[in-house]
Amino acid sequence: MSEKPIQKPVIKNHWHFVLHKLFEKPSLVLIGGRWKTGKTDFALFITECLLKLPCWFNPEHKTVVSEVASNIETFGKFPMISDMISLKHWLYGSTKRKLYILDEANIHLPSRRAMSGKSVEFVKLLAEISKAHARIIVIGQDVLNIDKMFLEEVWCRGVFVKESLKKAELFSTELMRPYVFNNIPPTSIKFDPYAIAPFTEKPSGKVFFKDSDKQVLWDWSHGKSYKELNIHAMQLNRLVRKYVRENLESDTHISHTV
Repeated sequence: MSEKPIQKPVIKNHWHFVLHKLFEKPSLVLIGGRWKTGKTDFALFITECLLKLPCWFNPEHKTVVSEVASNIETFGKFPMISDMISLKHWLYGSTKRKLYILDEANIHLPSRRAMSGKSVEFVKLLAEISKAHARIIVIGQDVLNIDKMFLEEVWCRGVFVKESLKKAELFSTELMRPYVFNNIPPTSIKFDPYAIAPFTEKPSGKVFFKDSDKQVLWDWSHGKSYKELNIHAMQLNRLVRKYVRENLESDTHISHTV
């Protein structure tokens, strides 16, 4: 019996087609629009879709995105990362496909302060998003007043302009023409639309380790939950056992050699 030919993925609708064009590869996508047009809600709706959308062109990954973090408080749904150093640790902490959402970019990375520490470090990060297997969504009221490096075609795959709660227009060099999306549903992810989305260059009073395992153990021992660490309880248990064993063996070696 002859083998069945490999079937090509079926494109269900234009929305799925567009999401693959924008996020299948490491990329930056901007979301702009006037105040109270649902930009943050839209970014979280996109996130929901990417976490479920099958990865068509790379069988090693089940979905386009598998891990998400943001400077938006989502009440434990995703880790809240609100400083540059923590963001780098998270992005390079695994080889999984990650998505980071940066809200209020006009405040944190404005073009008038292009040489600020945060802007310089974020631009450096953009140049390495492929190494981090990263996708980044940047939200701001006026995308033209965000640091201009964010619009570079090398990494910027598209710009959504939110015209209202239900409507967005997409401009992208990946597509033949602009796309208009109507009747956009709200996200099911809970967040406070009036809360401040902070983002600083350095964390306040946080300790960092080069060893990612020690970083997890430190953060867990100082109150972070499994969800915030994005780690399974069994995996944490193995790290604790490993750390205790290594320290006991070190102490045993010292006691025998003294």
